[in-house]
Amino acid sequence: MARHRRWAKLGGGLLAALLLSSCASSGNSAAGAVQALVSGLPARQNARPLQAGTDSCSPDGGFYVDNTKISFYYVRQVPLRDILPLLPAADARDARSLSGLGPLLEVVALASNPGASTCGVGLTQTVLESALTAKLDPAGLTTALQRTYYEPIRPIVVLSNNRLDVCSANVNPGAYVWLIAVFPPVNPAVRVAVVNPAPQFGFYLPVAKGALPAQPPRHLYAEDVNHCIQILSAG
Repeated sequence: MARHRRWAKLGGGLLAALLLSSCASSGNSAAGAVQALVSGLPARQNARPLQAGTDSCSPDGGFYVDNTKISFYYVRQVPLRDILPLLPAADARDARSLSGLGPLLEVVALASNPGASTCGVGLTQTVLESALTAKLDPAGLTTALQRTYYEPIRPIVVLSNNRLDVCSANVNPGAYVWLIAVFPPVNPAVRVAVVNPAPQFGFYLPVAKGALPAQPPRHLYAEDVNHCIQILSAG
């Protein structure tokens, strides 16, 4: 598939820690891009998740299993320019082909671990689906390069407040981590489902709804999903 050929390209790399400061506001920098993705998110102390699912891990190969809860709090649309500084040069150049297809889709989640062992969670393998998946394609989708982002629709970049290890963020017992995934543009008239392929969760999410229980932290790490797929394929 074209999407798989795109993932196999060399050149993707782990992005360095994005340490935000009060003076880091340039939209042309990685720090400025992260600031754009976390700014303007509404926070309410009693905020309820739109939906929730679980991710599981086992420190002993299956005898003991921890289930980490992933709560999805907010979905909104963001401009393409907000993620370009977070991508390697080749991936940013490809992503610009999405210009004119509409805004990207940002999904904000919080993973909490009530178990006794550290779990690695991530959204790089999470995909968007629909009852009629082809109808998720936005109007104007014509070129072969554009179509590589829709077979299936995985995130382009994922952010977390814990350093990503093989594209997953470690969640320690009793702790939680923020996860932000940014997907390509979709047809906003179609109900969007977020689906983990295990499958561990799958449900419909509204766009521009909900609130967060707290503001995401200022210090985030980013990973382009191209790089994640290369790591997973190599393993």
